[in-house]
Amino acid sequence: MNRLRLTVAAILSAVAAVPLQVAAWNAPTHMVTGSIAYRILENESPRTVSVIKTLLEKHSWYADRWRDEIEKLPESQRGEMLFMLAARWADDIRMQAKLQRETKWHYINFSFKPAGEPEDIKPLPPDPDNILSALAENRRVVKSQVSENQRSIALAWLFHLVGDVHQPLHTVRLFSREYPYGDRGGNEVCIRLASGRAPLDLHRLWDGLITSTNNVGRLRNIATELLSKFPRVGLRELDQRLAEAWAKESYEIAVKIAYENGNLRGTPKGQASGLPRCTGREFYIPPVSCKS
Repeated sequence: MNRLRLTVAAILSAVAAVPLQVAAWNAPTHMVTGSIAYRILENESPRTVSVIKTLLEKHSWYADRWRDEIEKLPESQRGEMLFMLAARWADDIRMQAKLQRETKWHYINFSFKPAGEPEDIKPLPPDPDNILSALAENRRVVKSQVSENQRSIALAWLFHLVGDVHQPLHTVRLFSREYPYGDRGGNEVCIRLASGRAPLDLHRLWDGLITSTNNVGRLRNIATELLSKFPRVGLRELDQRLAEAWAKESYEIAVKIAYENGNLRGTPKGQASGLPRCTGREFYIPPVSCKS
């Protein structure tokens, strides 16, 4: 049990070491953070890597899906690939199974109501079943006496959720006259990045800020570039180890940058605007709605 407690702490620390600007969001970027976590742990605690690999090999997807893909690679890349696949697994299973409770595990909706919005717009508190409760629950499971498969699944969740809690739009819900019931973390905000470009929702924009490539070699190169650009030594953000603090930091970035303190105005999905006017940051209000 002591080894498992140390393993959990090491995973949370390694994945959280990914710079906030790039912490994992879409599936390819989750793979990048898995690669970064592997390299940090391989350098600082090879024994921890061995413990994690052994447990992940008990995962229900290992024999059915991951092993064949991993064994195509040189031996030197297999451990890293296992970490990369584990980090994206929670998104893979969500899309295939549409799991009800686990869908809520990817985010927490701290309310943001910009100044000047009508008083009758009433923000709602976060659902108690959220990414913070999920992080706590999966940490508990990894350190418990349940089956190895259950612990390996919880371990994969930890890889993934530490990334998701750093995606600013996984921690916020905007309430305004356009979105009186909330914008679902930018999922209902339709924007255009530049004149002539197809519209997309704000959440999707942030999910894909780093990369959308599925080329594993390119993903590994991105991990190398990020580790070089953002060395772990000197990242003062790592002084804070509480998931609640990570979520609050992401929320502050969402308010300040993603929503421009309430000044970014997109178009609610399903509505037409006819106002394709550029703002200072090259966001356009689209004249057509995004596809839901």
